[in-house]
Order: sequence, then structure tokens, then C-alpha cells
Amino acid sequence: MACVEYEFQFVVDGVGVDDEAVVDVVHEEFDGLLTRHRDRHLLDVSETGANTIDAAHRIVVRLRRALPGLRLLRIDPDLVGVSDIAERTGRTRQNVQQWVNGERRAGKERFPAPEGVAGRSPVWRWGDVNAWLAGIGEGDGVHVPTREEALQIDYLLPHWRRTLDDGLPLVNVVAAAEHDEYGEGRGAVRKLLEGTLAVPGVLESISAFPRLEQQRLTVVCAVLTDRLDSVVSRIGHDETWAVLAFVGPNGELHLQPLGTREAQGTVPLSRLGLGPDATVGDLLLVQTNGPDRPVAPMTPVGLD
Repeated sequence: MACVEYEFQFVVDGVGVDDEAVVDVVHEEFDGLLTRHRDRHLLDVSETGANTIDAAHRIVVRLRRALPGLRLLRIDPDLVGVSDIAERTGRTRQNVQQWVNGERRAGKERFPAPEGVAGRSPVWRWGDVNAWLAGIGEGDGVHVPTREEALQIDYLLPHWRRTLDDGLPLVNVVAAAEHDEYGEGRGAVRKLLEGTLAVPGVLESISAFPRLEQQRLTVVCAVLTDRLDSVVSRIGHDETWAVLAFVGPNGELHLQPLGTREAQGTVPLSRLGLGPDATVGDLLLVQTNGPDRPVAPMTPVGLD
């Protein structure tokens, strides 16, 4: 799964710049920066992920493990005006104002709407501006959350915090593949999965599946025609375990532990009579009919 590095600036509490131990952890383990601006503490960190939400998911887990007392409140909007944009892009204020007015780059997507007004001047989220600049070949190559992504992360942060407080892992749900004709089917699996995870005790049961990262669990939603190697390719670069979610012929949800070649304690596909081109449906047939050495639905399965 291709990953990109994203930069985040969180508004935080529970820690302070006067705590040298915390500052050292932020710097040494995250190559980050903890600063204080008036009455707010800001934490600048970066993380890789398949997308912005995935990267945020990962950094939240890592920060919780390293700094249990840290509370991530929200994404700082990093508001910028025309002068700030000019300084960050190396352009003149006149150039930036032309972008804002739509007088340059005709035919391209319009400049982002301002987030609000500071004094009498409009201000924008830098994430929105930088994403727009990237679209015209003027970006700085740094990936930061847009307004929509930041609002989604802000919404998820309290839920993630409560889940970790309860001693449960954060579940990262991904699709086995994208941009093909089976997207609707995988979406149906995801919807059924989300309803199932809301049932008391289900997440606790899934948490018992073998994995190295105890505070994060990836669930891959698939259809019966998806190949198992494509499912495994959706496991994060720093993970060896995931849970395969798919719907059987009678509409029932199946949850199957699945590992990469590096995962320990798995039953190799070759022992099940399955080859490298095996699909999710092939695995279901093995579970249903059983080869010479049958595998129970909860037995961890791994690629050879």
C-alpha cells in the first residue's frame, strides 16, 4: 500500500513545554516540536499513511503509546492571509491576489473559499491553499490536512480517545481494492461491519486476534472475487496482521485473521491447498467444505 508523509499541527493539553521529558520524547521519537502560543500548546508531528485520515490514525496511536497524558484536542487551522501566502510561496502579494480573484491560471479550479476574516482581511486554511497550489504545480510538496480532512479528524479524535481509554484498539477500515466495479459490494461489507462493531463485546472479541500492534487493528473489506494477495497488500507498511471482512452467500459477515509472510503462527495458504491466485471465495470454500487439513474460520491464515 503506497504511503505518503503528512504533517499535522495539533492543539493539545495535558503536557507543557516546561516538561523536558515530554519535549525530549516529542523530538527524539517523533522528530516533532511542542510549542506554546499564548494560552495554547501546539504539537507539530508527521506520519506516513495511505491518506490523511490513515496517517492521523497512526500518529494518534503512536502518541498515545509514548505520551499517555497527552490529549489531542483538534487540528490547528493554520490560517494565512495574502501576505502569508506570498511569503510561503515566494510570490508577490499582487500575484497571490490575482490567484484569489481568479485572474491567473484560467481554466483551473477556483482558489479556495476563505475560512473567515481577521480584521478586515480574508484568511484561508493553509492546507486548502497548499492543496490548490499543488494542483497548479506550485505546491511545496508538503501534505497537510484540508478543511474537510481536518474537520473529519476533529470529529474522530474524541472517539479515538475514548476507545483507547477503554483499552481497545483503533480500527482502521480499508477496502481490498478501489476504483473498480466491486466498490459497491465492498461498501456493503463496510456498512455491515460498522453495525457489527457497534454491538457490545464484538470489538473485544476481535481485539483478541493475534497482532503485534495492540492499539491499532486494520480491517480489510473485500468481496468474494478479491484475491487474497491484494487483501494482504492493504495491510499497513508497519503491520503484519489484519482482519479480512467479507459477506458469505447467505449475507452473513465473516471476520478472518490474515497475516503477511512475516507474521508468526499463521497457517500457510499452501497447506490449505490454495495457490498464489487464491481468492476470498476460495478461502470460504475451504472453511465450508474443508480440505484434508481443514481450517477453522478463526485460524490465522498467511501467505506463503
